[in-house]
Amino acid sequence: MALPPRAIHPGGKTDFAEKWPLSSAIEVETFAGKVHVEWDPTAAVTPVGQLPFFIEFLKLGHRLNQWVEECPLHYDQ
Repeated sequence: MALPPRAIHPGGKTDFAEKWPLSSAIEVETFAGKVHVEWDPTAAVTPVGQLPFFIEFLKLGHRLNQWVEECPLHYDQ
């Protein structure tokens, strides 16, 4: 006797957790010191996007020098 496949997602209402906007500034470590990042929940986009977090990744991961060495740009005078 073969049983019918078991339902993976049962029917009914799903309760999702309520989301709260980020209300406080986040400190991000950059080469110029700490930067406070805040979000405006009414803005469509941010002027710098995720750039402060990428800068922090480069600094704390000690990856900037390697990234600059591998950069294909060369400046001549």
